[in-house]
Amino acid sequence: MATYQTKAIILKREDIFEADRLYHLYTEDFGQVRAIAGGVRKNGAKLTGHLEPFNIIWVELMTKKNGDLFITTALSETNLLNNGAVPGQISLVAKMSQFALKMLRGQEKDEVMWDFILESFTKAGNLESERDLFLEKYKSDFANIMGFGDNFAEARYYLGDFGAL
Repeated sequence: MATYQTKAIILKREDIFEADRLYHLYTEDFGQVRAIAGGVRKNGAKLTGHLEPFNIIWVELMTKKNGDLFITTALSETNLLNNGAVPGQISLVAKMSQFALKMLRGQEKDEVMWDFILESFTKAGNLESERDLFLEKYKSDFANIMGFGDNFAEARYYLGDFGAL
């Protein structure tokens, strides 16, 4: 069993099994990964507060024999949404997260993408107006970084339909 340590942004979480959660992370060193945190839905679980969506965390990941990743330690650095975030800001960051999950494939380190996502989510968490324009620019810039230019038709062909986002 190998262990890895990195910074990550929590893009999404899903309840699985009785008390576990599956987390979709975008990491600084490994790109997009999915990792399981065991027992985090139990009362008093030590990791629960650190593993909230849109947190930037320092995380330790451990691989099991079957290749699954498990979160063994997590410490939150900051939340990308400020404490007084309004529903529009939360919605914007959630849409950005969904788009990132649809576009990103596999575990691959990408410093440009890491910096872009971190900067974009930070700006979105403080944005007070023009959220639709910001989201369109985010999608366009994201596609550019991935090498599609702003050609969503080509990206849709390779990555599947993400028109609902």
